[in-house]
Amino acid sequence: MKQRTALFGLLDRYVARLFCLSYLTAFFLVVGLFLIIDMATNLDDYLSADAEGHSPPVMMVVTFYGLQLPFIYLQVSPYVTLVAGMFTATKLTRYREVIAALNAGWSSRRMFFSVYLGAAVLCAGMFGLRELATGSLGERRDSLYGQLKEKRERPLYEKFSVLTNREDIHVQSYRPGSEDEPAQLIGITLRFREGTRSISISADRAEYLSAGRWALEGGRKVISDDQGQHSSPHPVLEEILFYPRDCYLSWKGKERALDLSFSETLTLLERSPTTAQYKTLLHYHLTLPLAGLVLLLVGLPFALGNQRGHGSERIAKGFFLCVAYFAVDFVSRTVGLEGQLAPLYAGWLPTLLFGSLGVVFTASMRT
Repeated sequence: MKQRTALFGLLDRYVARLFCLSYLTAFFLVVGLFLIIDMATNLDDYLSADAEGHSPPVMMVVTFYGLQLPFIYLQVSPYVTLVAGMFTATKLTRYREVIAALNAGWSSRRMFFSVYLGAAVLCAGMFGLRELATGSLGERRDSLYGQLKEKRERPLYEKFSVLTNREDIHVQSYRPGSEDEPAQLIGITLRFREGTRSISISADRAEYLSAGRWALEGGRKVISDDQGQHSSPHPVLEEILFYPRDCYLSWKGKERALDLSFSETLTLLERSPTTAQYKTLLHYHLTLPLAGLVLLLVGLPFALGNQRGHGSERIAKGFFLCVAYFAVDFVSRTVGLEGQLAPLYAGWLPTLLFGSLGVVFTASMRT
């Protein structure tokens, strides 16, 4: 007969401490490996000289990787959680502590409660970290990437449309502002309607003023109505207000959609509610943090030995299922971003499918 066990007792604290130590080990192992791979691939390009023969300072590269580190972790966080859980289960099994707990009246599921709880906390932390890192570090990281990889002194974002709540504004290029210069747009056009009138505004260049207003260089406003077309100079764009941050966010949504945070995706979706890409990404940002917990549910029962086969064979099967999860997740997400699968299915199908499978495996764990 299984005895009742108090939450966060001695064994819970012992397993939780072991999981924390395993997580730190897995973090340095997995994140360090991906960091080394990135450096082996790109470091030569980052340190190479520009057209004038100037090489970037080493501290710039160090700063870039410091800003890049949270984003690398976000990419591999599910793997870190899985490896930490495997390390914890392997240690407890190797020293026969699982058998001792079973003999003392604990079930395997109850014994690993701290591991599952830790994975759930990490899911919430992963969601929060993405929001925080994207908002505070993302643009600075992209700016340094442009300096190191593309050898541009200032970032330049090209060929995109600024999404607003009214009409899209087509932009040839956008350069963020600095302490000495305001933000600049080059080659902008927009069209909108006011009642029966069709209005078109274009300019060779625009500089940001304040409060969403832009000073136009070579600006022209063309009004088409029942009486014909009327063209006039247009020095200030204030019919549709937008900010430099909107320019960067719109470019990011076009070129690096997977780097968007949940709040950024929600903002773009509000401005373009029919875009399947943003609908799919909104669900993806909710399900991605759950990947670590799903992988634990799938892989941990194999590490504990409640499945058939030798130890190495069982673990191989568990890792194979985890790889299958990411394969299904990648395919469904890609198809969803292309608009060929409903965003709800594209975002939640892998999590529900493998999560259900993991629950079945976990329920069958020996007790």
